[in-house]
Amino acid sequence: MPRRSGRSSAPSEPVELDEVDRRLVLTLSRHGRRSAAALAKDLGLSRQAVTERMRSLEQRGVILGYRADVDPMALGLSIRAQLRLTLDGTATPQKEKDVLRLLTAHPMVRAVSRVSGEDCFVADVVCRRIEDVSVLLAEIKQTRAIQSSRTSFVMEQILDRKGLGALEPSLVAEAATAD
Repeated sequence: MPRRSGRSSAPSEPVELDEVDRRLVLTLSRHGRRSAAALAKDLGLSRQAVTERMRSLEQRGVILGYRADVDPMALGLSIRAQLRLTLDGTATPQKEKDVLRLLTAHPMVRAVSRVSGEDCFVADVVCRRIEDVSVLLAEIKQTRAIQSSRTSFVMEQILDRKGLGALEPSLVAEAATAD
């Protein structure tokens, strides 16, 4: 998702939002393509005030970008998998960086999480063929930083709320954003 702000990542702690900011975030999460003029009318503000608030929310890392949600199946990306990776305990920090660089740059990898437990990372993959996953695993193993990997193929996607999407009001309530 393209970023519009100069921030390199989302905030590491909750950002203080006033009532108007919360209403704007809620509305944008549901109708991200609405014009500033339409948002201004709904919020009872000027178009300039809405534009300034949007810019502020982007700069503070609340709004990470604007995107179209595309159905992977429509593009022939019908294979979904989770790769659970365990780093070799003797791997250097540079080797770990190599693995993360490969994963974050690979177009089939849609999410990477550092996890607790016996695995170190979980990578969510979307692709056209099972063989694509095998090729990706071979690339990862070439870093010589992986002790083990386990792959689970998704049989059925029950729920996918990545990126939050359209928010429920309770998720932007004052208590959820205050320290």
